[in-house]
Amino acid sequence: MRIAFLHRRLAGGGTEADLCRMAAGLVARGHRVHVLTAQPGEAPAGVHVERVPVVRAGRLARLLSFAVLAPRLAARGGFDVVVGFGRTLKQDVVRVGGGTHRTYLARMEAAGLRGRLRGPYHRAILWIERRQFAPDGHRRVLAVSARVRDEVVADYGVEPARIQVIYNGVDLVRFDPARRAALGAPLRAALGVPPGARVCAAIGTGFARKGFDLLLALWHDDPPPDTMLLVVGDDERLAGYRRRAARPPLAGRVRIVGRRNDVDAVLAAADVVCVPSRQEAFGNVVLEACAAGVPVVTSRRVGAAELLDGPLAELVVDDPEDRRALRAALLRALGPEAARYAAAARARVEGLTWDAHVARVEALLGEAAGG
Repeated sequence: MRIAFLHRRLAGGGTEADLCRMAAGLVARGHRVHVLTAQPGEAPAGVHVERVPVVRAGRLARLLSFAVLAPRLAARGGFDVVVGFGRTLKQDVVRVGGGTHRTYLARMEAAGLRGRLRGPYHRAILWIERRQFAPDGHRRVLAVSARVRDEVVADYGVEPARIQVIYNGVDLVRFDPARRAALGAPLRAALGVPPGARVCAAIGTGFARKGFDLLLALWHDDPPPDTMLLVVGDDERLAGYRRRAARPPLAGRVRIVGRRNDVDAVLAAADVVCVPSRQEAFGNVVLEACAAGVPVVTSRRVGAAELLDGPLAELVVDDPEDRRALRAALLRALGPEAARYAAAARARVEGLTWDAHVARVEALLGEAAGG
């Protein structure tokens, strides 16, 4: 098949990494993959990149011009199937990797955090969503979790039969418990983790949506004993978060290190990972932590939590805003059963490879290409 991916940028975050892994996997299976993007970057071998000439007069103009122009360029390319990775008006398959923006705004408002999210930029995103989920905006929807599927159905009335849930995969070689000693110990030393202290890692971009403010409040009031909170990722208010973490009583209890490329080392240094997101379509870090043999405390608002069964389900809380429940789950993960949780985590993801994921995506794209 000749396949077109539509996305505004080629590098930067989780969606972009997923796009590149998916594109590389499809090329390896003999397909011709083009990425139509406004911000070209280094693409996987064999992937063709085409620049979309967006209007660059502010982020609203960039958003809307890409939403309109990328599908037009794709229509001229004679592709068998066009996949939109969000915020494009028309495509054969909408890949929803971040949940709906409508639900995101509702979650932020419920948490008292919406504030500045009422302007024209966010109204434009909602307009694009309505168009892409209208019957003439897509043929099929690829949802990365059942939670995403339910959001699309509830928010935009898409028929469930048009939606297929395909969970993401994980790199079982990069994230491996056997790498813990080689990667984890040096990073703990470099970050100044006291000997004997435990590490709770929180990894992601956009701290309010990820619920990292909830963890800071927990570490302020009643942290798990002898446990440092390590926050890894980026936020537009990163400097403010760092100032807060530098003041007592968080000073010495919390380290905010910003963006890092060595997530495998961060997980190797961690004793537990916490993902208290207010809205999370999937959450690759959940599977990455499991693959690394690290227990994960998360909530039912995180799509990847759907995969945490058996003993791992004991670490899933109903509501991330419930700090007492978060603390209890963290203590459970760090307690006498920690080794059992770690072994169950690795075992759970053994079959969730990226190759298996790409095979399921390939089948869906073939269906969409056939009409």
